[in-house]
Amino acid sequence: MVKPNNLRKVSIARLKQEMQDTVFLSDDLAITTIDYLRNPTSEIPVSLDGFAAMIMMSGSAVLSIDTETYEVRPNMLVFFRPGSIIRTIRCSSDATAYLVACSKAFVSDIQVDISASLPIHMRFGRKPCLQVTERDVAEIRQFFQLIKTVIQSDKERYRKEIIHTLFTAVFYLITELNQREQSSEQKQGRCEVLFDQFMQLLGEYNKRERNVSFYARQLNITPKYLSSVVKEVSGKTAAKWIDESVILEAKSLLKYSGMSIQEIAYHLNFSTQSFFGKCFKQHTGTSPSRYKRKG
Repeated sequence: MVKPNNLRKVSIARLKQEMQDTVFLSDDLAITTIDYLRNPTSEIPVSLDGFAAMIMMSGSAVLSIDTETYEVRPNMLVFFRPGSIIRTIRCSSDATAYLVACSKAFVSDIQVDISASLPIHMRFGRKPCLQVTERDVAEIRQFFQLIKTVIQSDKERYRKEIIHTLFTAVFYLITELNQREQSSEQKQGRCEVLFDQFMQLLGEYNKRERNVSFYARQLNITPKYLSSVVKEVSGKTAAKWIDESVILEAKSLLKYSGMSIQEIAYHLNFSTQSFFGKCFKQHTGTSPSRYKRKG
């Protein structure tokens, strides 16, 4: 357990101030390079206030992410979620990595298919490292180089929209890489198989089914057993996954569908608009109407 006074919190604003050669978009996005000498996690553990992805370019490093240790090698992608506690245990003197960090608000504005985003969200919560090829890295870096070019250009009117679109393309590219890895892996056991089946069902039924019992019946197991399996594999309960998937779907509909709040409540099988509003505010801290206006 890391003590609070031994933990350094890092935000996009802090990365802008402390890292050299950083390209940034307000306090929402930063793209930079880290190496043996410029590594914000080399002295004490840090906690990220946002999402980040690192591409290892050369050398090697051993990272502690939350309670697990990972060896990071060239052509490996590493993903960090908000609140992750990261520490560099050791790294080689020739270690260099490409780092992209973005705020939670920035990520929530990226429009992606819910059926694609759930497996990715689930996968990197359990396995934050993804080994890819040199060609894959080159393709991803081309997108980020284009994002850097857009940030630095004098074309400001639709800058944020262009960057969101490019990030959407990167998301789907990484989704394909993840699916490629999964298809080449052997399943580890019944728990992992059940969890994957639960996530597939969630992507299919989350608009109308929010009860753990429904998913348990589809899998021919008890709700208690489903909850224990999901908790063991992912660290979160089945009910938590269901809530998160519904809120993720609601956010997407509020921002992009053009539907009224009442129509969205009906579409997501809430009994009343009021009940939908209370549920949404409980999980996001804001009302559907305010979230819709902001978008």
